[in-house]
Amino acid sequence: MDLEKLSNEELNDLINEAKRILKKRLEEKWIHLTTDECFTPKFGKAYVAKLYLNGDLIEREFITSNGKEWCKKNKSYKESWDIEINEGDVIEARLKTGKKFDKREWWYVENGDLVPLASLDDAKQFLKNLK
Repeated sequence: MDLEKLSNEELNDLINEAKRILKKRLEEKWIHLTTDECFTPKFGKAYVAKLYLNGDLIEREFITSNGKEWCKKNKSYKESWDIEINEGDVIEARLKTGKKFDKREWWYVENGDLVPLASLDDAKQFLKNLK
């Protein structure tokens, strides 16, 4: 786009649109995630992480929880997280106990809401598209 060819009105419209998008991206938003009633760590502990791409590899930034509340003779627990989210963040979590397989979930943030993704491959593809 050649900015020199735009009129003053078009440039002001472009600046205002850019400011609107930046403001939306910079607004702080928080979400609260919790495990099932009593999480049993059969396939691994409960966690929440933000996903990032490092080249072609996924990296996880694990979020510290608010603490565990143990139940049933300390074999299972309840846990919660308060997470600051920004537009375009990708979140991975293991919040549910699977009986036969790992029940991880993935979401991306759009307009301050969590939108589900089907798999880790979908999360990776979403991160690639953000570049």
